[in-house]
Amino acid sequence: MKTTILSIDGMHCDGCVQVVQHLLEQQVGVNGCSVSLDSKQARIAHDADQVSAETLAEALRAAGYKASPTES
Repeated sequence: MKTTILSIDGMHCDGCVQVVQHLLEQQVGVNGCSVSLDSKQARIAHDADQVSAETLAEALRAAGYKASPTES
């Protein structure tokens, strides 16, 4: 199990947080995540063999958010 932290720009409210969390939780290999509006970050527990940090970020970018992995 790997933990990835994504920096996310474009979240403006609790609704955005819920959308981001839902998008991440729908990815194959994600076991759970927490999203913070204050820190503009998501912490994702996932199976690195099933989904990469870049794939997680791309899923958010496809939804209109600016997302990039940070060092964990």
